[in-house]
Amino acid sequence: MEDYKKNKLKEALIYLKYLGFEKIDRRILNTPQISDLKKEVDVCSKCRLYKGRTKAVFGEGPSDAKLMIIGEAPGEREDELGLPFVGAAGKEIDFIFELAGVKRKEVFITNVVKCRPPGNRNPKPDEIDACNRYLRDQIKIIDPKVIVLLGNVALYLVTGSIGGITKSRGKKMRYLSRIAIPTFHPAYVVRNPGSRDLVVKDIKEALESIN
Repeated sequence: MEDYKKNKLKEALIYLKYLGFEKIDRRILNTPQISDLKKEVDVCSKCRLYKGRTKAVFGEGPSDAKLMIIGEAPGEREDELGLPFVGAAGKEIDFIFELAGVKRKEVFITNVVKCRPPGNRNPKPDEIDACNRYLRDQIKIIDPKVIVLLGNVALYLVTGSIGGITKSRGKKMRYLSRIAIPTFHPAYVVRNPGSRDLVVKDIKEALESIN
């Protein structure tokens, strides 16, 4: 019965769109919805990473965010709380947002993989591939105008190889038909504070690309 209701609602919305109601948000028609997708991620066992997780880190932010931030993988603190960027890198990204004039609550933040790799190592290609469907569905549902890729692992989504963030940083690319701007991961900025201004610049560029 629930599926029947959803299908009838979808048909009604499509008909209204046909009649000229242009302001109907097409994200309403997308399935699965964010809450359903999160339930899938929370119990996922598609790769080896699920064996060592405390909590899967789905991501957080508004489901209609215009800007999406994609990091690499959860760290220890993120794994404990089930939230993205709440450790040292989280404090750094919050500071970067402040300098760039961004409110965190207006941005959807997630990672390439949703479970913490052992010892905070980089996720392996097969782990990235196993998790990629969830990320793609997040992007489809949220429909951001611009994506910022934090670090080499996130850049892998576009290039297919892990590495090259220094050369690619700040250059506009395309990922799933959206503008994607690679920049340094905030964990790198913590170790190299001189790079902070570059990341702020890239975030500002992302904001300008939205308008």
